[in-house]
Formats: sequence, C-alpha cells, structure tokens
Amino acid sequence: MSVAQLNHALNTVPFVGTLGIRVEETRPGHVVLRLPHGPAVCNLSGAIHTGAVFTVGELAGAVALATHPELGQKRQLQKSTKIKYYLPSTKDLTAHATVTPEIVEAVNSGAETVELQVKVLDGHGQDVAELSTRFAIK
Repeated sequence: MSVAQLNHALNTVPFVGTLGIRVEETRPGHVVLRLPHGPAVCNLSGAIHTGAVFTVGELAGAVALATHPELGQKRQLQKSTKIKYYLPSTKDLTAHATVTPEIVEAVNSGAETVELQVKVLDGHGQDVAELSTRFAIK
C-alpha cells in the first residue's frame, strides 16, 4: 500500500484525522507515522499530550501488522499495550513500527498472540516513548 493510500485509509477514522496523524514512510510490514505538534494535541505546558503519544504509537503497530504481506490478511485485535514515557516533546513526533521475522515465524507456528515494539521519536531523533503492544492474531 502506498503512502497516499494509507493516508487516505487513516483519514477515514475521525479520531486519527482530528489528531493529524499521517504516514511518512511505508513498506510491507513497516510504517513510520507522524504526529504533528500543534494546539490540538498539546497539554498546557506546550508538550504533546501523553494520550496523543500513546495513540500514534499504538496505531503504528496496528498499521505495520496490517500491511505485512503474510499477516495483513489475518484479523488482529490489540489486547494490551505497555508504554514507557522518556521525555516530553514540543516537536513533531514519529512512531516507528516493524514486523520482525520472529513475529511472522511465531504466527506461522500457530501463536495466537504476538508482541510488537514501537519507538516514538521527537524531531531531534530522541526517544520520547517506547510501546510494547500485544495483538491477538486469527
């Protein structure tokens, strides 16, 4: 799926459109989403709200799974997400998610759940947050 096609698909979800999340980069099983800094996503101190950080990270994991050539046809359901916040950001954020060969192997071996890691970086490439999302796969 191209960047334009993914952006169109994401913008059909009103909440995602409200936050302004857009696709920066995509290839099968990998995605980089951008969350622009702005009044709609910031807290009172001018930093991006932790809820928006969580949302872009969780969404990146789901999109990475959905675009993987072997796993994209399977149903996925997010079961839980753990997040570690490292620092606030007053810049745009990017969320980076990649489906690893180990995840594909686990699903092909019959695993009913997998865990995907997502890194959220600020405009300087510093870690803002790290997510570990558990998905049920059918």
